Amino acid sequence: MVTGFRIGLQLAIAAVLCLAGAAHARDSASDADRIRQLEKDFMSRWTAGDAAGCASLFADDGVRVGARGDVQHGRAEIEQAYTRLFGGVFKGASVTGGPAVVRPLGESYALCEAPFTITTAAGSPLQGFSIEVLRKVRGRWWILESHPKLYPAASP
Repeated sequence: MVTGFRIGLQLAIAAVLCLAGAAHARDSASDADRIRQLEKDFMSRWTAGDAAGCASLFADDGVRVGARGDVQHGRAEIEQAYTRLFGGVFKGASVTGGPAVVRPLGESYALCEAPFTITTAAGSPLQGFSIEVLRKVRGRWWILESHPKLYPAASP
């Protein structure tokens, strides 16, 4: 009788662990969906030339390392960098992204990698790739570090 109880208890524990694992997998999937939505929101704001909107998606202590190696710390510096970009070389440009790969790094961090294309106001496409580290705080994902890089122009 005791052996049957132990087996039943072990099966019950195994079932609970399986259900918990399935719930975590669902949460991970929804986290990936939330991160991909954050990336889409960022691209919409970037295309609109909304420097404040782009910066607002970064964590308070966020870091941006620009495509040419410039570094900004915190939302205010990041907003200033986007203001310069949108008022200068990328004035009137748009950005689109390719499929984003999201890799969880525990419960509160993730890595997002994706190709992107910037189309200048003159219609010239620039290809690049972005790697971002994200942090979840109270259920919301923030860009902790962003590293967009442009591919070198093809040689003729």
